[in-house]
Amino acid sequence: MLVDVHAHLEHPILYKKIDQIIQYSKENNVKVIITSGFDKTTNRTALELSKKYDIVKCSLGIYPIDALENEMNNNDIRHNVEKFDIDEELQWIEKHKDEMIAMGEMGMDLRTGKDIESQKQLFIKQLELAEKWKKPVIIHSRKAEQQVFETLQSTKLKKVVMHCYGGKLKLAKRIADQGYSFSIPPSIKQSEHFQHIVRETNISQLLTETDAPFQSPYPNKHNEPAYVIEAIKKIAEIKEMDVEEVKKNVFMNYQKLFL
Repeated sequence: MLVDVHAHLEHPILYKKIDQIIQYSKENNVKVIITSGFDKTTNRTALELSKKYDIVKCSLGIYPIDALENEMNNNDIRHNVEKFDIDEELQWIEKHKDEMIAMGEMGMDLRTGKDIESQKQLFIKQLELAEKWKKPVIIHSRKAEQQVFETLQSTKLKKVVMHCYGGKLKLAKRIADQGYSFSIPPSIKQSEHFQHIVRETNISQLLTETDAPFQSPYPNKHNEPAYVIEAIKKIAEIKEMDVEEVKKNVFMNYQKLFL
């Protein structure tokens, strides 16, 4: 019954042992992994993995370009970013829209990117396509939560997942009031911020993710989809619910949003 609505299986740390990762996920009752593309290379790998493994679904999108370019010198970078034409990539995504379960990872990132207007325009383009194709969206909003929320409000989209939300808790309440969902990573074990979001958000608006190989619940260990159980356990503790009850609720939330 476990679901990981946001992972990066294309990351070299995971991809080099992908068969082992998938097998371990199955052994630990992970039923769905959504691996998220964010540029030309990762979109293709995400699609490839969704065709190869029965528990893997893909979301396709474009991360803020200037943030991607700036992360080339950052240890978090997934691969060497190759330059690509945005409109051509959106056309490619359109060709494969029926093979993806959602659009994303997309949004705005003002920690590593600075071109607010360009980021917003790219974000709007993708939101318009998601609205046209009736697809859920997986949103990244690092240091740009207010701008992202305001942009989302200009659409009619309701199936919105705020991935790894790190913004102000007051804004999180407004986001929840809008009917959007939050996906909670296993790092909630250590993070008071995520714990507070879970405390203040209805169980019907909570999902689980790993953001693997990031957001690990274990020190000095890379994250992977099987560890999503740690998010479930912590949600159950905070909500004073049975672990199995939380699993069922999160799985139902996944079905309502993505199926």
